[in-house]
Amino acid sequence: MRIPLLEVAPLAFTLVLILTPLIRRLARATGYVDHPGARKAHVESTPLLGGLAIAVALVAGPVLALAITSGPIEPPHIGIVVGALIALTLGMVDDRLPLGPRDKLVGQAAAAVCLVWWGTHVVPIHQNIFLGLLTLLGVIALLNAINFLDNMDGLLSTMIPISAGGFIALAMIHGAPVHLALAWGLIGACSGFLVFNAPPARIFLGDAGSHLLGFALAALSLQALESSFTWPHLTSIVAILAYPIFDVVFVVADRIHGGRPIYLGSTDHTTHRLGRLFGRWGTLAFVAMAAGVNAGVGVWIWGRSDPPSIFGAICGLGLAYAVLGTLLRPISPTTTSVT
Repeated sequence: MRIPLLEVAPLAFTLVLILTPLIRRLARATGYVDHPGARKAHVESTPLLGGLAIAVALVAGPVLALAITSGPIEPPHIGIVVGALIALTLGMVDDRLPLGPRDKLVGQAAAAVCLVWWGTHVVPIHQNIFLGLLTLLGVIALLNAINFLDNMDGLLSTMIPISAGGFIALAMIHGAPVHLALAWGLIGACSGFLVFNAPPARIFLGDAGSHLLGFALAALSLQALESSFTWPHLTSIVAILAYPIFDVVFVVADRIHGGRPIYLGSTDHTTHRLGRLFGRWGTLAFVAMAAGVNAGVGVWIWGRSDPPSIFGAICGLGLAYAVLGTLLRPISPTTTSVT
């Protein structure tokens, strides 16, 4: 049995391996460099722009696959392309000239509008303005959640391929209308970038990369719901994305309780606290395991129609994260894993 568009993954992987050393030089030459600081682990200036290598691979990988196999590869909707460019450009500007929260929110909203009302067609969302606005806020929240999680060497490069694998499983097992070229591209590109981004990182994703990856996950989520916007399927998507949702809820609640601004970067994320317990590599393994469980639960929920089992699965997942948050909160965060 041929796995559709599987060839995109190794092509994207190879492209990132080739491009990343070149982009590292470009980043240094153009001043896209993250300098050491009080809340950062790296002791040497580290290039940014890793997201640019991933962006090129996400485009070129499917194009090369089409040239090699001559098989049908549906191009992404123009709204997704424009939204992704906005997300990438926003991050690149922020990496070079840090933006304030309001300016960043405007850019995120523009990317989200392109995705929700142009790049995807989920009928209930388009017909109900209230539901559309909630979805818009959800996309913006996901962009920030993924951006927040880019706080440790190799973290997103480890988690994103697993989450993308969950969406591929939805497509192959349940027939969800997911753009497989994008999903396989994420697996290959992020895996290739992990070669350079694993601890100690030689290049960072930067805000450009984290915004692009957050946008890609949001696009896969809405694509999956285009043919069936039901509460079990929506619950399935929430399950697949459970770890970034958990982290952003934990951080926001902890900062509000502590009287700290929610929009300023800090070393109070779940991953920083896990770093105190397990170190960098142990934390990457823990997040990878959590992402794998989330994906498995999400794929299982998608195929269910009985409310008790769905409710039980999502409650079990929620309870597990509630217990984890309770255990992590008393732990003093460590800066040894911060990037």
